[in-house]
Amino acid sequence: MRTLSLFESDRLSLDRSIELSAESLRHYGSLYKHWAIAFSGGKDSSATVTLVADLLDKGLVPRPASITVLYADTRQELPPLHNSAMGVLKTLRERGFDTRVVLPELDHRFFVYMLGRGVPPPSNTFRWCTPKLKVMSIEKELETLREEYGEKFLMLTGVRIGESAARD
Repeated sequence: MRTLSLFESDRLSLDRSIELSAESLRHYGSLYKHWAIAFSGGKDSSATVTLVADLLDKGLVPRPASITVLYADTRQELPPLHNSAMGVLKTLRERGFDTRVVLPELDHRFFVYMLGRGVPPPSNTFRWCTPKLKVMSIEKELETLREEYGEKFLMLTGVRIGESAARD
């Protein structure tokens, strides 16, 4: 039996959440010819890329001229999770998506940063790893895409509201 929270009446149903996402993509997607999706292989980005692919396949959202999935490979994932992410990318390529694997610069990689620079391991209060391992490499590749296509992209990321104060 599920325990209801104090805010249960404010929670959206899955169908309503998908409907609002499709509505947003139709509106904001129409403003850009090219889309990019940040993909880490985690729950949030996997849900985002899966939902976008499904909405496009079903014709619920018009397909842009190009759609690129940028996988931030930190080289820190457990092999089964990395293999799963590679499988998702393969399926997306088969469905007409451009996929690119991006890596952090050598000086910003996990062990180089910790052991070479002496930076302490990341924690809930000291989160240096996400910007260094994921965000910077995706931003660099997004800039390359902008140069290739000569225009801005709609950038999609997946984050759960209420997951943590830092991400909200």
